Order: sequence, then structure tokens, then C-alpha cells
Amino acid sequence: MPWQSKILSTLCIALAACGCAAPTHVADKSDVETSSQSSAHINHTDRTNTKLVNGLSINQDTGEVFVKGNVALRQGFLEQLVCFKGTREHESLVVVNVAASHIHAALLAVGARAGHPGIWSRDKATVNDLKLEPPTGDIISVQVEYVLDGVSHRCDLGEWIEDARHQEKFNNASFVFAGSHFEPDGRGGQRYTADVTGSTVGLVTFGDELVAYAQVISDQAEISQPRWQANTARIPAQGSDVVLILKAVKP
Repeated sequence: MPWQSKILSTLCIALAACGCAAPTHVADKSDVETSSQSSAHINHTDRTNTKLVNGLSINQDTGEVFVKGNVALRQGFLEQLVCFKGTREHESLVVVNVAASHIHAALLAVGARAGHPGIWSRDKATVNDLKLEPPTGDIISVQVEYVLDGVSHRCDLGEWIEDARHQEKFNNASFVFAGSHFEPDGRGGQRYTADVTGSTVGLVTFGDELVAYAQVISDQAEISQPRWQANTARIPAQGSDVVLILKAVKP
């Protein structure tokens, strides 16, 4: 059985054991690498959630995916919004301890459909040498839940982002389920790229994002000047427990 099919089979068995339906859409992008995450002190009593792996759960009734994480930084320019531990914390708002491929599988389980990451390139043989191909996939709502002064808050992750030029408000509706991709693992097999790079929710376009910002932004400053930065006043203390909430927005 192909590696990806084994992963999907494992996910389906786990869902069936919990009394949940198998994913309604199957893509060859998922993983079951064991992960761990310290518990966030956030009230989930109003949810009927199915735990998939430690730190990751879904609610099929609401179509939401919940990922435990922590505040990674509170100031500075951003290239990622959410990353896997030990990768891009220096440029991300939130760090999680759940593999991107696990989150991909969870999104499939609640009925979301993946597309592909964005691409940008330069072709100096043409007059307009910059070529942009936006990412595709279901639109994804990206929210975050946290506790501040004993009160639980839930907001769009975009509220933690501001324009360094103070000219434009961040568009919270501009994320899609890009789905990253597979690459050779050097041992004759394949690996899910975002599991290696940590690109869980991207802002700048590296072309490996699980969930991608819908606008293509080059990672080279001479092409796209850094613009989006952490909105420090809105972000809890560094290291604070949070829960990332992802949900496909259907037409």
C-alpha cells in the first residue's frame, strides 16, 4: 500500500473508532507522526470534539479544526503566521507542536478541499518579468482563542497583524487550504514538505504552505518590501497558551 494511502487508512480507522465519518474528500497529503503539546488552559466545554492526536481535535458538527499552540513572538515583521516547533518561530505569531500533515488530514476530515500553494518567479526574457500564481483551495477562516486576565477571547488571527505603513487593514478572509506538497525524502520515499519547513499558516509565499495567504508575496525584500508586522498591543504574552481554529468557508 502506498505511504499516503496507509496514512489515510490510519486516519479513517481513528475517526471510525470515535464514531465519526471518514473524510468526504481524499487527497494524497497527510501524516501521522506522533506529536505532543502541553494543554492550553482554555474552556472547551461547549464543544463536542474528536481528538485525532495530542494537541489536535475536530468538531464535525461545526466543521472546525482545533490546534493547541503558544504565542511565538509579539513584535517584528512576519513571514509566517503559524509554524511548527523548531522552525520559523522568529517570524511567526504562533508555534504549534502538531505536524502540518496531521492538520491537513484533520481539514480533510471536516470536508475541506485542498488546492496548491502559490508560486512566484522571475523571467527576465519578458517585459513583465515577475510572474505570480496565487494559491488555490477552499477559503479557510483562521482564528485564535486565548485567555487574558481570566477571560476567554476568540478573534481572527489577522487582528494580531498590522500594516507597518499604517495604510491598510489586514484582510482576514484571505487564506486558502493550499495543502503544501510532497518531496523526495532522500531514501526513495516521500515526505510532506510543510512537516519539514514548518509552514503551517503562511504569509509570505515560499510555495510550501499548508494554509496560505491568498495574495502572493515574494520572500525577497527587493521584490516585496516587508509590510505586515505583529500588532503587539493585541497579542498576549509570549509563550501564552492559545488554540488555533481553522474552518473551511463554503460559498
